Amino acid sequence: MVQKHYNLKKINEIAQGDQGFIREMLETFVENVTIEIERIQSFRPVENWTAIAETAHKLASNFAYLGASHLHALAADIEKSVINDLNLTGISEKTEQMCNAGAMLVNQLKNDFCISDKN
Repeated sequence: MVQKHYNLKKINEIAQGDQGFIREMLETFVENVTIEIERIQSFRPVENWTAIAETAHKLASNFAYLGASHLHALAADIEKSVINDLNLTGISEKTEQMCNAGAMLVNQLKNDFCISDKN
């Protein structure tokens, strides 16, 4: 059995059983997270830490709604480290880890819920 990297408890509570709403939320999540991961990947080579922190902030809330607690904590840590100017040398590695794990989560959701790319 494949381990789920998400938990739909919060989304189910918000949706109150509306499966169409849940699907719409998941499709929006997949689209938004994919875009934000691509943005972070473009900021990493030029070390635009401020933009990375802003994007990590956006991702943190997405990850929280999806019950991806490890990714939520990692995104929040990246944002906090940049804001507080702490250990910026480790930010690149943390963002790479978050982007890879986020992409795996997106792929798992696409497979589990038959979500296709909008492009």
